[in-house]
Order: sequence, then structure tokens, then C-alpha cells
Amino acid sequence: MLKKIKNLLFAENQTVRNTIFKNLTWLFLGNAGSRFFRALIIIYAVRRLGAEGYGVFAYVLAFAGFFTFFKNIGIDGILTREVAKKPKEQQNYFSTALGIEVILLIITAVLIIFIAPLFSGNGVKSAIILFPFAALIFIFDDLKDLFIAFFRAKEKMELEALVTVAGNIFLTLFGFITIYFWPTPKHFIIANVIASFFGVFVAAILLRPFISGIIKNFTKNLVKPILKSAIPFAIGGLAGAFLFNLDIVMLGWWRTTEEIGLYSAAQKIVGILAIFSGFVATATFPSLSRFAHSDQERMKTVFKGALKIIFIIAIPSVIGGIILKNSLMDFVFGSGYMPAANAFMILLFSILALHPLPILTNSLFAFDKQAKMIKYALVSSLSNLALNFLLIPKYGIIGAAIATTISFFVYTILLWHETKKMHEFRITSELLKPTIAALIMGVLVYIFKISGVHVLVNIIISIAVYFLCLYFLREKILEEILLIFKNK
Repeated sequence: MLKKIKNLLFAENQTVRNTIFKNLTWLFLGNAGSRFFRALIIIYAVRRLGAEGYGVFAYVLAFAGFFTFFKNIGIDGILTREVAKKPKEQQNYFSTALGIEVILLIITAVLIIFIAPLFSGNGVKSAIILFPFAALIFIFDDLKDLFIAFFRAKEKMELEALVTVAGNIFLTLFGFITIYFWPTPKHFIIANVIASFFGVFVAAILLRPFISGIIKNFTKNLVKPILKSAIPFAIGGLAGAFLFNLDIVMLGWWRTTEEIGLYSAAQKIVGILAIFSGFVATATFPSLSRFAHSDQERMKTVFKGALKIIFIIAIPSVIGGIILKNSLMDFVFGSGYMPAANAFMILLFSILALHPLPILTNSLFAFDKQAKMIKYALVSSLSNLALNFLLIPKYGIIGAAIATTISFFVYTILLWHETKKMHEFRITSELLKPTIAALIMGVLVYIFKISGVHVLVNIIISIAVYFLCLYFLREKILEEILLIFKNK
């Protein structure tokens, strides 16, 4: 058994199925494990700081995110794509990408520290002193993400798992101590800075040979092609800032930090439920990049399989979350955050749009069609701006949740339509079995809820029942997973 596990998780990449499964397993183990530790400290911080204190922390990171479009130009994805396609040039691409990234991060830091405070809302003036710390978090995290992108290109997700887990364990330990003795937004953000530095430090140790040769291997001829590919991401990064951060920023203009804290707490649970799609997208991206121009049929198979997996997770998450909205908010954050339950319910619907989003964008990126995403990002961002402007002043966090959910659906539908132009695919007919299983699970969740079963016990049993239903319905994805284990 130990030999089989070793072969499955540590053997050199073989078939596409086994490679993707190995990547996905390490991404899940690393990110799920690290997310668990990170979730512990976030929950503790939310409870310890209170809605108002946590609202200040969330507002600073969200508002600073508006000024990170210089670093969000897709260098990470370009590095992954090019190294996956041209492994012999990996050192040159790594050194050039890192050099470009450092320059962009310097510009980003200047904007966050000196420009961002000038536009902060009147209701959150106490957040101004935290912007320099936010800049450090973005710098360290972005360097770590670039290093991780290199691991992904080489399909060494076990190294990514090591880096991610190490950083989040450090954040958990240091964060608990800091928040216990000094329960303020300032001390919590300092704990995040130190943890972010530790994560990038571990990644840098693993990449010592590549980092030491950055000056020697920096290739001027690669700068122009990288930046040319990145231009659409620069524009899309600005639009993405409006799409992902605008709701919290506009809440800061018209509402209180307490409401920002309530809304951010609801977002956290939705974010945890949506992370699995990122694992699938990351695990499949190297294969999509290789097959995009060489084997269309295999590319389509990987693409459809990835979409199906994420919907298998998304559908029951939405149904179960809606039924347990009040119980989840109370269990995770405490009764003080119950006013955010309805906003949480509305945001849950956005999972159906968020889950396919990284798969769709990776597909376009694999075909070097990232420019197509610009107009769609702009349309959805402007719709988010307009809807937030109309709804937040009157409806507060409920209005923000409605605006965000609608905007995500606009973006996903537009990308879905664009992707179908490149390669025709159909997925809806294959979601019947997961939907039936999720509805059966939903009935059980509701029965357990009204019977007074603890929410955690309810979730564990309901998940098991859902996958048992998929098994009895003979869902092919489960058969694929069993086949991988059998082969190994």
C-alpha cells in the first residue's frame, strides 16, 4: 500500500490522467491543509477583533488591491505556460520573469503606500496607517506566487504544497499569539506580513540555483514577448480589481466598518467553498497548454473533465449552504455575525459562476487568447460598479452581495460563450446525476437541521451521502479516480 501511494504521489509524470490526479492531490493536500490552518486563525481573528476591527483589516486589503494592477499582469501564468511548453529555456524565462516582477512590485508598493491613502473613505481613516503593511503582504505573496508558478510549470505541486503549508502554519501559530495578546487590526496585519515573508523565504530556498543565476540568465529578448502577452492581463487586472474588491471599498464609502466586517465574514465562507475550482484549474493548466496547439481532442477531454469536476463540488455546496446559512454563520463566527446570513446566502449563488471561471480563463490563456477576456472583464466590472452604486446606499451588504453575484454571472457567461467559439463542448447534459445526488443530499440536510443535529455532523454525513449517491448513479468521474488507483 505504501509503495502504491509513493508511486501515485511521487513518481515522475506519466499519463495525462495520472499526472493531473497527482497534481490535484498535492494541490488539495497542500492547500486544503494550509487553508484549514489559515481558516482557524481567520475565524479566531474575526471573533477576537469583532466586526468593526475585522472590517478595518478587510477594507485595507481590499482597497490596496485596487492598486495592484501593475503586479496582476499575468507574469505567473505566462511563466507557467512558457516553461511547460519550452522546458529547455526554463532558466531564462524564470530569471526574466522575476526581473520584470521585481520592477512591477516596486511600482505597486509606491502606489499602495503613498497614493491609496488619499482615496480611502472617511469612515475608515483608522486604516491609513495599515497601508504600508498591506504593501509588504502583496510584495511577499506575489514573489511566492511567481515561485509557485515555476513549480506548477514543472508539475511539482508537492513543492507548492510544502511552501503553502509552511507559510500558513506559521501564520496560524504567530497569529494566535499576536491576536491573543494584542487584538487589534494593526497587530493582525503585522502577523500576516511576517507569515507572508516566511512563505516566500521557504520558496526561495527551494529555488536557490535558479535565483542565484537571475542576473546571468536574464534575457532581454524575452522581455518584449512576455510584456506583450501580459498587456491584456494588465487591463484585465484593473478590471478584476473592480470586480473582486469594489463591493468592500464602496461599503467603506457609504457604510460602517462593522458592516464591512459582517460582509467580509460571509465572503470568507464562500471563498473557502470556491477554492476547489482553483485546485482543478491549476492541476490541468499545464496539460491544457501542451495540448492546445498539438492535440485538440485531448485538450477538449481535459477541459470538459475539469468543468465537470468543479460542478460536482459546486452544486451541493450551494444547496447545502443555503439550507444551513444561519447555522454556518453562527457555528463559524458566532451569533454576532448572524446579520450577515442573508448576504451569505446570496453570495452562495456566485459559486456557480466562480467555479468554472478559472477553467474558462485557463482555456483562453492556453490558446494565447487572453486579449479576448479584456472586454468581458470591463463589461462585468462596469456592471458591478453600477449595481453597487444603486444598491449599497439603500440595501447595504445585501445590495453588495446581489451586485457581486450578478457581475460574476455576467463575466462567466461571456467567457463561456467565447470559449465555445474555440472548441465546441457540452457539459449541461452530464450534470444530471450530480444534481439528483445534490437534491437528495439537500433533503437529508434539511431533515437533520430541523431535527437539531449539530451543523458539523450534518455536513459530514451529508457529504458522505452525496458521494454514495454519485457512486450508485455510476458517475463516470468517480470511476476515473478508482481506475487511477487500480493502475497504480
